[in-house]
Amino acid sequence: MSVESDDDLLIFLDPDEFGVEAMYLARGSDEARPVTGIFDDEGSNWNPNRWSGTEFQAQMGASITSTGPTFLCRTSDLLKGGRKGETLTIKGQEYRIEDKRPDGTGMSLLLLMAND
Repeated sequence: MSVESDDDLLIFLDPDEFGVEAMYLARGSDEARPVTGIFDDEGSNWNPNRWSGTEFQAQMGASITSTGPTFLCRTSDLLKGGRKGETLTIKGQEYRIEDKRPDGTGMSLLLLMAND
């Protein structure tokens, strides 16, 4: 059974195919660095704490569940594997990492929230 190297994993993240280049700012760092990955922004970025709604809707327990935007990249491209609160700038929009999910193959799925 073969194991992919970091260079092999880059094939899946090629910006000319499916990937995009993001700028990653690690906690405690002053300089962002480029990271290649696959960005999926199909999810909703709705935050119930920013929505006033009406008293009736609040009493009825109105809520929305979504996966939110994600970024799949090599774990080795992230300082200490990526940490909550660090930022990625993708296509001019800044996102903060809310959670990470390493998959055990050298890749991590970052769950993002837009910084507005």
